[in-house]
Amino acid sequence: MPKAGIANKVKEHNARSKHKVTTSMLEAVYRRGIGAYKTNPGSVRPNVKSPEQWAMARVNSFLRIVSGSKSPKHDKDLLPASHASSSKKSDEEVTKAEYQGEQVTLNKPRRIKGGNKKFEVFVQSGGKVKRVAFGDPNMEIRRDDPKARANFRARHNCDSKKDKTTAGYWSCRMWEGGTSVSQLTKHNIEGQILKADDEQRLVYGWASVVTEKGEPVVDRQGDVIEPETLVKAVNNFMENIRVGKEMHKGDQIGAVIHSMPVTKEIGESLGIQSDREGWVVAFKVYDDDVWARVKSGELAAFSIGGRAIKESYDA
Repeated sequence: MPKAGIANKVKEHNARSKHKVTTSMLEAVYRRGIGAYKTNPGSVRPNVKSPEQWAMARVNSFLRIVSGSKSPKHDKDLLPASHASSSKKSDEEVTKAEYQGEQVTLNKPRRIKGGNKKFEVFVQSGGKVKRVAFGDPNMEIRRDDPKARANFRARHNCDSKKDKTTAGYWSCRMWEGGTSVSQLTKHNIEGQILKADDEQRLVYGWASVVTEKGEPVVDRQGDVIEPETLVKAVNNFMENIRVGKEMHKGDQIGAVIHSMPVTKEIGESLGIQSDREGWVVAFKVYDDDVWARVKSGELAAFSIGGRAIKESYDA
């Protein structure tokens, strides 16, 4: 798959369109194009010489649909939720809720360690939040195999599964074409400010979270950072930089004065129990205007920036 080419298309499209796309969207369209070339050759135009050419033509067609210059005839389920022709249902928008004292993300499956089920998901059922466990932990999900996917969906009558409070609905979701299981289960976690000290102008929170309950966390750029890599970056930052700016631009408006990288190994050695691995900070704000915006809630999260060598990660 031409990852660099797809990444460039994402960047160019998002710079000019109000309906944003992601790399995972276009990769899913590309995979479908490859599949269509191999399984339905009659749909391929005579001048197309390879599956890769047909797949990229489908990506270009999808982008024209997203921008509104072409009527949608395929991949409606991959369109951004903001698009009028998107088949994404509004009741499956990801939101937060409380379940038995825990803050959970609705409609977002996550893996279970141990037990007789593979995944769990929290859904709204009436006025309550319901936990749905599903999936055989001993069964491989081969959704990228068109034949295996079709067989599973036919056996389980997936087209009739509409009730998202049932295990059958979510099992069938895992066997849909397009986005990978890793994309369905990944969680984005912002560096939310959790505590503020008005007298000292300090804000505390996770500047970065790289794993949650043992599962890798995908950040807002679609990347995964290894805990050991984060620790090295944090140590370098604290030794040589420590400077904070507003949205990574302009003059210094504060500094990180407390820093604690938390990995499984570090936590265990210090007797710290946490479901997360990442970086905990206390940031002191010097700028009056910035502090006022922190107190008002306008600035409510940390954001870290840096340079890295990007490598492919297969979950």
